[in-house]
Amino acid sequence: MNRSAWIILGVVLIAAAAGAFFLEGISYATEETVLDVGPVEVTAEDEEEVGLPIWVSLVLGGGGLAALLVGFTRSSESR
Repeated sequence: MNRSAWIILGVVLIAAAAGAFFLEGISYATEETVLDVGPVEVTAEDEEEVGLPIWVSLVLGGGGLAALLVGFTRSSESR
């Protein structure tokens, strides 16, 4: 990869790490059928949350910093 690709990858990984750190989890809604009798159907919507452990943001941030380091130390003339 060239120099600018490493820098872009580093910035994207650091942004993902910040998002993972501040979101603390991802919530989503599921819909399930509670009662289905003839033409009558009763559904219930349930909201669930998946927590993101702190190590996810640490790994993403570390990878982003490493990619930035590679991008900034790599000479633009080497191919």
